[in-house]
Amino acid sequence: MSNQLPLGLSIRPRIDFTHFVIGRNGEAVSRLRGEQDPYIYLWGESGSGKSHLLQAACQQSQSKGEQPAYLPFKSEHGLQPEMLEGLDGFSLVCLDDLQVLAGEQAWEMAIFNLYNQLQERGAKLIIAGDRPPGQLSLHLADLASRLTWGPCYHLFPLNDEERLELLLSNAELRGLSMSVETAQFLLQRTPRDIHFLTILLDRLDQASLAAQRKLTIPFVREALKL
Repeated sequence: MSNQLPLGLSIRPRIDFTHFVIGRNGEAVSRLRGEQDPYIYLWGESGSGKSHLLQAACQQSQSKGEQPAYLPFKSEHGLQPEMLEGLDGFSLVCLDDLQVLAGEQAWEMAIFNLYNQLQERGAKLIIAGDRPPGQLSLHLADLASRLTWGPCYHLFPLNDEERLELLLSNAELRGLSMSVETAQFLLQRTPRDIHFLTILLDRLDQASLAAQRKLTIPFVREALKL
């Protein structure tokens, strides 16, 4: 199965529902995995799992032989509203970090048109932002109204036990063998922001490969200068 998506964007292998730590977000995950909702909106703070869930939905769609589209607005520069044209032909469209485009008239109109086109075709749209639809400060009233027409889920942050589970799961995704003790050491001595932990795992992955060493506590302390 190819992980290539339209517009030159891609999703990482194994970023799926299986590797998502659900915590208190069981209902949201269940609805995302289901087929009953043509439109779903997710919101939450940075690191709450929005991007993971959008990519997981794309993975699920691909596994069924469908063709999804995933657009992360925050991390992709140079995107133009015209790039949304033709996406109504896909089975699933996921738009990430919608708040980045709030107030951009051309983008708001393009998203409004895409919403209507997908609804007419019976395709699915999932949108994520850092706040509820009503707080996005959208200029296009029709779009603001459309975004309230489906299920809206607040993704709750993880507690300490769930962060530990997530850290171990993300290490596994990278093919890293990390003990519970090493993971606890990291959580006790570093900021617990999910994005920061992801950056640390990337550094440890590179350091472990270069040194050909396992992720023991002494090695982690040395590699990260903790």
